[in-house]
Amino acid sequence: MKPIWALAIAIMVSTTLVAVVGAQTQAGAQKTDTTPRGAEVVAHGTSAGAVACARCHGFDGLADGSGAFPILANQNADYLSKQLRDFTDGTRLNAIMTPIAKALKDEEIGAVAQYYATVHATTVPPPARSPDLVKRGETLATTGDTGRQVLPCTGCHGQKGVGEPPVTPYLAGQYGHYIVSQMVMFNRGYRKNALMYTEAHHLTEGDYEALGAYFEGLPRPSAE
Repeated sequence: MKPIWALAIAIMVSTTLVAVVGAQTQAGAQKTDTTPRGAEVVAHGTSAGAVACARCHGFDGLADGSGAFPILANQNADYLSKQLRDFTDGTRLNAIMTPIAKALKDEEIGAVAQYYATVHATTVPPPARSPDLVKRGETLATTGDTGRQVLPCTGCHGQKGVGEPPVTPYLAGQYGHYIVSQMVMFNRGYRKNALMYTEAHHLTEGDYEALGAYFEGLPRPSAE
């Protein structure tokens, strides 16, 4: 029998999925191929002032490898669109991304998201990490820590961190430094998500590093 928290997460995710799918169905089942426009915005930006996405995230969505910017390649398009809109309305606070997102038209947001969701990118080999640190991250990610009321990340982000589109992003293959930085953002309220805020407060920065090391070493989902 599943623990109560696991059932609660499953219900929450299922309810959100139903709502999103229903909204998409009402909007129309067919989607226009906007990838060419997305590639144009990614490479050159827009006349309204949005700089080229490739400057930070790379044309292939792999960024510069530092972890300062996330890998966007093959992340779910609906998830990416939502993040851009969160930057425009203040749900996510970022001095760089907020003005860029606000300079994009709604159709440009969709085009950029679709481009990065479908781009074919190479595999990024993870850096060497302490086996003990990776093991600690794996335990937190797959089991959690009941003593600290820490839920397993895989309950929402999927087994092996492959994500649960369109609600939650993949973490597998994401830069460890970026995962750490985003946990700090959730902790400080710069990213607004009630569940992640709680999880970030139950974890230490050492835990953030362990989770980053574990997820970075997993294979990233690729374009179909």
